Amino acid sequence: MSADVISEKQHLFLGSRLKRLAEQMQSDLLLVAQQAGLPIKAGQYPLLATLDEHGPMTIGEIASAMRMSQPAITKNARRLVEAGLVAISRSGTDKRQSTVTLTSVGWQALDRSKREVWPIVEAAVKDVIDDLSGPLLDQITTIEERLAARSLSARAQVAAMNLHPATDADVPAIVSLMNRAYRGVGAAAGWNTEADYIEGNRTSEALLREEMTAKPGGTLLVWRRLSGDIQGCVWLEPLGNGVWYLGSLTIDPHEQNAGLGRQLLAASESWVRERRGKEIRMTVVNLRDSLIAWYARRGYQPNGETEAFPYDDVRFGIPKRNDLRFIVLRKQL
Repeated sequence: MSADVISEKQHLFLGSRLKRLAEQMQSDLLLVAQQAGLPIKAGQYPLLATLDEHGPMTIGEIASAMRMSQPAITKNARRLVEAGLVAISRSGTDKRQSTVTLTSVGWQALDRSKREVWPIVEAAVKDVIDDLSGPLLDQITTIEERLAARSLSARAQVAAMNLHPATDADVPAIVSLMNRAYRGVGAAAGWNTEADYIEGNRTSEALLREEMTAKPGGTLLVWRRLSGDIQGCVWLEPLGNGVWYLGSLTIDPHEQNAGLGRQLLAASESWVRERRGKEIRMTVVNLRDSLIAWYARRGYQPNGETEAFPYDDVRFGIPKRNDLRFIVLRKQL
């Protein structure tokens, strides 16, 4: 591997090193904004935030407020015009003056960003830098090493992963998600679908509400996208003596290859640990070899215990085979 000249000549190329670090962080911020469905690039936020803070401003006023050159501000503003986020108009008295104003689209996008993107990016950055101390160059090295180990966007994803108890209003979306994940077919099927040996829906709104009411000690938790839509859910229930049952771990089938299942499982384990849980127990249909192996790689092991499949209860679907049973998996936390 070739030497990193920029890092080696720390004083001579400090500006280039900081620029490289800034570009890396802005690239990660762009990923977070894209995941939230926001059409804003990282480098555009400061200009939008300046207009939000001060109202309509001329190019010169923005340049002064942001301590940047007017050509740079003009270029950035034009790109924002193309995105429909700002409008530029000429002054009635001095045609040379261009006034930049947030459009309604720009204001709405910025408002969403402040609510949905900025808090988790701020949390991710704090995760990288909050405990730093010592000489500046040493701190920069530590930041680079930490971002190489785990990107800002990955840290933001974890910061955004707050599990919340599902509400009654969430039930229709959860039912749709679970049925697509567990019983989807064709292009809509996830890698862990059960449709090959169980047909019909995995659950229904009435059945899910019934289960939630019948087990008040358990909690159906949801994980939301930055947009607010539900992208995952999990059922966690205390069984006594520090043992918890984990079920219905579900990720949107379109996102199952993005590592989100691992993150949701880790967040579920953290949720149990915070409540002094010592062990997690789950059941998996015996034919789901890939899923059993997936859990095994994360520490969930069978101990020979099995449970009967509910052939007499077709509310959970109609089995296509007569050899189904549940394998019990356990993990010590």
